[in-house]
Amino acid sequence: MSTNKSRAKSLWKKVLLVGDSLTQFGFSKDGSYASLLADYLQRKCDVINRGFSGYNSKWCKIILPDILNEFDPEDIALATIFLGANDSNLPENKRQHVPLADYKQDLKDMVDMMMKKGIPKEKIVLISPPACDEKAWKKFCLESSRYKDFTKCNLTAGKYADVCLDAARECGTKSVDFYGNMMKRDDWQDLLCDGLHLSAAGSLLLFKLLKPAVDQTTSELPLVFPNFNDVDIEDLHGCLKPFPE
Repeated sequence: MSTNKSRAKSLWKKVLLVGDSLTQFGFSKDGSYASLLADYLQRKCDVINRGFSGYNSKWCKIILPDILNEFDPEDIALATIFLGANDSNLPENKRQHVPLADYKQDLKDMVDMMMKKGIPKEKIVLISPPACDEKAWKKFCLESSRYKDFTKCNLTAGKYADVCLDAARECGTKSVDFYGNMMKRDDWQDLLCDGLHLSAAGSLLLFKLLKPAVDQTTSELPLVFPNFNDVDIEDLHGCLKPFPE
């Protein structure tokens, strides 16, 4: 039995965000970079959040085909892969740690999956993992019933960030050096709400870093349905078309 299903053509292009908790929380009060993107792209694109808290690149590579099967690749205006915060846990965290070389290959494999599905490399962005405020994250882990072990190192996170950028260069995709831009700031710890996840300020920074890639792939897209002041009230049926001529 064929698993292919016909899909109705969407009026709205999609910005697909794939990642871990930093993406899953993208519509939350603090980790709101997805909300900022959705607001910026209203009436042009739907922002689709496919973030999975606690996941690493090894796990996401396995589920990516199921995610991609949801969409017509022609509808994807931009796709981001934002992983590494969990992969970069130290090796004693056997559940989440992914060796550096494996992490790089996983990212390249995920890009390859997207490209084989029909998403051009120019529409794919790899986002490097963020810095980690070790003191704040250790405190959070010790006080949390969910995160019982502290296995993060900011210098190690930086190595994973460098490898992420290397993977983007080798694949020919766009990239965002989130770690590097964080570490340029004296107040970089304020970009995190608990030492690992994004604060509102961190989300705003990520949005600003993504904006050039977003603009490049969406600036020519029309608004869906006319602006209210362009509506001809004498000819509503003739005027209210998704993409009026």
